[in-house]
Amino acid sequence: MKFLKAFLREFAIPIATALVVIAFAVQAFKIPSGSMEDTLFEGDFLLGLKFIYGVPIPFSHRKIPVSEPDTGEIVIFRYPGEPEYPDYDRERYTHLANALMLGNFFWDNQAPSGSPKLIHYADGPKDYIKRCIAKSGQKIAVKNGKLFLDGVEKQIGGLGKYTEKTRGNSPRDYLKEIKVPEPGETIKLDTLSAHDLWWIRSLMIQEMPDSLVEFNISMTKGGAELQDFFFKNFRVPIENHKYLLINAILSRNRIIPQGFKMGDTLSGDINLGFFSKLARTGFLARYNLNMPQKSLFGSRLVGYDAFDGSQLEDLEANVEFENARAAEDSAGGEKLELKWQILVNGKPVSEYTVKHKVYFMMGDNRDNSADSRYWGFVSAKNIKAKAFIIYFSLDKESKVELLKPWTWIYLPTDIRWSRIARVIHFI
Repeated sequence: MKFLKAFLREFAIPIATALVVIAFAVQAFKIPSGSMEDTLFEGDFLLGLKFIYGVPIPFSHRKIPVSEPDTGEIVIFRYPGEPEYPDYDRERYTHLANALMLGNFFWDNQAPSGSPKLIHYADGPKDYIKRCIAKSGQKIAVKNGKLFLDGVEKQIGGLGKYTEKTRGNSPRDYLKEIKVPEPGETIKLDTLSAHDLWWIRSLMIQEMPDSLVEFNISMTKGGAELQDFFFKNFRVPIENHKYLLINAILSRNRIIPQGFKMGDTLSGDINLGFFSKLARTGFLARYNLNMPQKSLFGSRLVGYDAFDGSQLEDLEANVEFENARAAEDSAGGEKLELKWQILVNGKPVSEYTVKHKVYFMMGDNRDNSADSRYWGFVSAKNIKAKAFIIYFSLDKESKVELLKPWTWIYLPTDIRWSRIARVIHFI
């Protein structure tokens, strides 16, 4: 009995209390990149306050509302560009634990014979940290790299430490004016471009986590569907966020990337299936679950690359190019027609009514930030915490590794002492 009391007092109760605090009160977060510099630095460790934006209700996707993010606030949220569950399959995979910096663990209810049932989602589902730039009802645009909110140029968050000298047509430099959707607003899906529909699909996935939401692409000519259309000379500008498409063209055409720079145009053969397959799910698996790589505790490793919706604009542009070239080579003829639609649980839908508040997020280091300009809106469903305080900071070039105790000798010189205990609201 004494042992049991001591165990409860020293271990069980403190652990249970810590788990409750982690679940409902605070969230630990490490800054992984320079997208928020000079506000937050790579290597900063911070705490976010969960209860500020709503207290999570156990065993559900709902929260008890408290307040909402306001323009200018720094917010932690779940990245909407990858599946919340492995393979986007909530029924097959059961979430077991969030191991903080080590990622998430799931249980595979349909594991192949002989394969470990424990799944290690090492780098996801990711949490991001950005500044809230706009919210439902506001209009946002980017022109020549400058931010406009409701038609007025703003300096929310500043331009950061890195600024491009030249400007182009990438989302970093140009974004047409977009109204952030409002709760209760009904959006006619069949009136949207492929890119805009892609953003709404992402919003639907966030708001309907228990439904299968897919983006279906097809192409017809003369009313007949082309099952396996092949582009002979597909052209795409070289930009970082289009790396999946660029890598596919390079590898398929055996092109050695020499002398290319940002803004150059790459051309080569590509199949329509590249777009239809990836757009349908929205991600590309890095590992084959039938040929698993071993990870922590003998688990199987999973990870995903997100499909960038701007590549759909390249698809539309190249269909127009094919039609223009065909018109020059012959007297008229049937045109290629690109079609897209949203499927919810396998059934097409033509409209969607927004359920929750919606936000547009950007990094303070604006020209070096992957944010809402690339992957779209963030639903209140994905909001997790308000950034609060930096509790630790380690130089990004530090040799210290958590799992290698012998590297801890570098701690005294690698710690950024001046950043510890800095309240983020006042940075």
